[in-house]
Amino acid sequence: MSETTTIPTALAATPGTGTVKVSALGVIIDVEGLSAPEAAEFRTAWSRCLAGPEHPAAATVQRMPGDFARANESLTSHITLAAIEQQAGRRMMFHACGLADPLTGATIAFIAPSGTGKTTLARTLGTARGYVSDETIAVAADLSITPYPKPLSVKQPEPGVPKRQEGPEQHQLGDTPAAPTLQSIVLLSRVPGNDRISVEDVALADALLELTPQLSALARLERGLVQLCAMIEACGGVKRIRYAEARDIAGVLPQFSTHDGGTPPEWAALECAPSPGSAVTGTGIRRASVQDAVEADGTVFLLAESQVMELSPLGALIWELSGDWISKDALLEGVVAVLGAHPSAGSLLEAALEELLARGVLELA
Repeated sequence: MSETTTIPTALAATPGTGTVKVSALGVIIDVEGLSAPEAAEFRTAWSRCLAGPEHPAAATVQRMPGDFARANESLTSHITLAAIEQQAGRRMMFHACGLADPLTGATIAFIAPSGTGKTTLARTLGTARGYVSDETIAVAADLSITPYPKPLSVKQPEPGVPKRQEGPEQHQLGDTPAAPTLQSIVLLSRVPGNDRISVEDVALADALLELTPQLSALARLERGLVQLCAMIEACGGVKRIRYAEARDIAGVLPQFSTHDGGTPPEWAALECAPSPGSAVTGTGIRRASVQDAVEADGTVFLLAESQVMELSPLGALIWELSGDWISKDALLEGVVAVLGAHPSAGSLLEAALEELLARGVLELA
């Protein structure tokens, strides 16, 4: 772990008597500035994440001043952010609700943007399954999960009221497994009023586009796109559930207990830098070094400057042909040889080159 850090809040900390030590995503965090009654309430809600005094803290989070309901919501957010920062580069971190088989620990990660149903799903289905998290699922390369059974952040009906931080015991959620493992990756698509629940396969290229915005610190992983594709393959691909109410999902959970053995997703890791032996300087155009590159379902994805981009077929061909310095004339010749002649081939190539240069994935000498 890195040196101890203090997570700043927008306002100075409120003096208090209580310090509570929690384990969030495997990171020990000191929560300071709580009064004795607040510390007692906080401990109850965080009962499954409490850490002993013998564990040194990697980060400190301070209670913000003012009403405890609002401060409590802020604490949950800052604890999660502190843990994510400490685990960046070590774990694939999905914005997901995780529910596990109570006997095996095999976990389904239900992935969705914030505020779109993960906590409701945990509260509704978690009584019959092991509760792993309602917010963040941190997965190692071997698919092992570091559980994060934080309090559920429950929306209130009144507008502007902070989310209540309610412990898993308050909702009688199943025991958190000691060693959960990732079994299935599922995208949640809630369709209010939909009278029929459906489960469908998601093509790998589409899955990458939907999953990457729901990941924390992907760019800080070594070959993060490659790791993500490998996880998806190990889980038998990505599924999507279209549903109206969380309770309806219970009936389709058995579908995720085993993989159907269908055709595995097609993908390949690509070179992230110019070809080996390419001269440091030259003339023409050459691909720049990026953080990661993969081809999935015939589509090339690059991770550059912490952003995932999908290349067009022409852009992908340019990327392939520009491993070493190449002139525009030779590049045009190579493109025409692969894609065929086109009356506007030159202008189309210029437009594609302009875009790729602007996005920093090509360099011009």
